[in-house]
Amino acid sequence: MSKSAPGVRALALALRRRAARWLGRAADPFADSASGMALSPSARHFADYESAPLAMRFASKPEQDAAAWQAEARTKLAALAGYRRAAQAPVAVDDAALPLPGGGVRRRVYLRARPGVDIPVHIVAPRGGASPAPVMLCLQGTNTGAHLSWGEVRFPADADMKGYDFARQASSRGYIAVAIEQSCFGERTERAIAPRSEAPCVDATMHALLLGRSLMGERCADVSAVVDWIAAESAALGADPARIYAMGHSAGGSVALFAAALDTRIAGALACGCLGFIRETIGRRRDNQGQNVIPGILNWMETADIVGLVAPRPFVTVAGETDPIWPAGGAEAVCKEARAIYEKFGAAARLRCISAPGGHVFRPVESWTAFEAALSV
Repeated sequence: MSKSAPGVRALALALRRRAARWLGRAADPFADSASGMALSPSARHFADYESAPLAMRFASKPEQDAAAWQAEARTKLAALAGYRRAAQAPVAVDDAALPLPGGGVRRRVYLRARPGVDIPVHIVAPRGGASPAPVMLCLQGTNTGAHLSWGEVRFPADADMKGYDFARQASSRGYIAVAIEQSCFGERTERAIAPRSEAPCVDATMHALLLGRSLMGERCADVSAVVDWIAAESAALGADPARIYAMGHSAGGSVALFAAALDTRIAGALACGCLGFIRETIGRRRDNQGQNVIPGILNWMETADIVGLVAPRPFVTVAGETDPIWPAGGAEAVCKEARAIYEKFGAAARLRCISAPGGHVFRPVESWTAFEAALSV
């Protein structure tokens, strides 16, 4: 064999791999593996999903006392997620009034929740209306940030984000809209380490795990810190602390759900484009972010139990029938199981799951109609 043979072989392999990619087929350098072997890491996990303990799943003991189950399950979820409430309300370290696109004023406040955690919140108050007014916590998903909530364009892609101006929608309905900049998005994208991962949330996810926490638990702790501040400042804000709600879509919807499950001061949640059983969604697909990963959760509960922790408060979700990430069928299955918990509280009408044509987008008309109907029960 000539000295150039290895180089020729490598070139041939590279050409075959390139041709396979061009044809839409991945070349497998281990195609000679014995058939029938479970070699992919996911095979272990998929097999274990079938026997996951789900020790606190309400559906396994539907005759139990729902309130007692909630108390135990909420404590367990907080421990798994690394969710911790601060002893004191956060302090405002910067407060400014800024113009809104199209007129009006946005109040920007930076809340120092604890060392290392400053949370930007943006308040859009309703024009006129009753006081004290209800509050809507507005949570964006995996996009460019909270500025979408008041319709500001800061990136080229923002111009295409129709219907995500949550704060403007809420304030037009009489809510004091409070847009929270979530960890890893907008102003709170990672800027202190270099190089950083391409996916915006994965570094924070992995670092939280080192401390026995999850990104979801940290985000929910931030939401609770904002609720602490609203409660402490309710008179100055003209806010009704008994009517603090949370809304979001996709990753924002997930935080709205988990925050309402963990913090009973949140009076209801509108969480869209984010619902499905863990073992059928994030447990079976690529996850380069880890935003919804809570270590050990399948030892104890599934998504229907998280929804059940919101009961008897209103919970509404709207899902796309062709949503490739969180399809309506999965949302319907979760709510069908969670309904048994709502029924225990005599609040089945406050749990609403709406299926709508289309994909992974927020639907303002359907969402607000369903949420306000649930509030009226």
